[in-house]
Amino acid sequence: MTETTKAVHKPLSKPLAYAFIMTGIFALAFSAIMVKEANFEPVTNAFLRCLLGFITLIPFGIWEIKTKRKLSKNGVLLAIGAGIFLGIDMTAWNYAIFFIGAGISSVLLNLQIIIMPMLAMIFDKFQPKKSFWVLVPIMIFGIVLAGGILDGAPSEGPAIIWGYPIAWIGTALGMLSGICYGCYLYTSRKSGTLNAGLYIQPLMWVFLAQLIPQGFTMLFLSPEGWNVTQGVLANGKLPLDAGTAMTGDMITAANWWWMVLLAVVGHAMAWVFVQIGSVNLDPTVVAGLLLLSPITTVLVAPYTSGESISVLQAIGVVIVLAAVAYQNELHKALLGKLKGST
Repeated sequence: MTETTKAVHKPLSKPLAYAFIMTGIFALAFSAIMVKEANFEPVTNAFLRCLLGFITLIPFGIWEIKTKRKLSKNGVLLAIGAGIFLGIDMTAWNYAIFFIGAGISSVLLNLQIIIMPMLAMIFDKFQPKKSFWVLVPIMIFGIVLAGGILDGAPSEGPAIIWGYPIAWIGTALGMLSGICYGCYLYTSRKSGTLNAGLYIQPLMWVFLAQLIPQGFTMLFLSPEGWNVTQGVLANGKLPLDAGTAMTGDMITAANWWWMVLLAVVGHAMAWVFVQIGSVNLDPTVVAGLLLLSPITTVLVAPYTSGESISVLQAIGVVIVLAAVAYQNELHKALLGKLKGST
């Protein structure tokens, strides 16, 4: 096969693209729940997830090089940059999952709808619609409600973590993950435009680069970094003394099973499938479908992880998701379909 033949990229059919992205979204929806089930120390969990995810993709990456082409140098550099942002995102997000819950932390990731337009304004001379500036404070207000900042001390578990209210810390980490997720999406999109048709290699470099901020956190910031013997939760709950030492039940074979499942299905497969589907579908459609991930997590978490949210948090979740939907003009797409059916 010649290099010219290798470079040809044929878009996927819509049914196949939908199948890929829906499978990836379904896997992502359960990734936060898998994090809690694995019960590893948060940054240790992130490191293992990315490392095992990278190993999973190696044979597929080799196949992609042989059948298509090798990732360009600029593609590699952009993927590394994107991976560093995603590494910070995943580390902060893992802590938020244990502090404020899998469902709420997944909703807070949607802060990226503010970050991506701002980055495009700075680097691409993009001019957002006037509605964007109205949605920003609404979105932030929804995040404050969803994080539980206005609810007072939690009914169970520690009220204070690292010397501050756990809702404040969890919300701040959730927002940090959303900011870095937006930076990842912006950088990843830039990489994708340079390497059309390549899905595995960019993500392999992303997964490797994720290990950099995670390794730094384990070495210099987390006192429990690289703890593969003792988890965070005790009997599924964050212990009352977690503010001084985040140690819970001992890690068992079942925890390692969840860790491998998270790395293979909730990380490697999920990201590859979402990437394949998203580049072959309309951006507005993709934005709407991606909303299904946090919605599913919020709905499922009470049954899988025993999570519960207050009335104020529920209102915040609705505000955030509604703002995301409006920013992505999903209301116009829905109205268009309704008019077309009448």
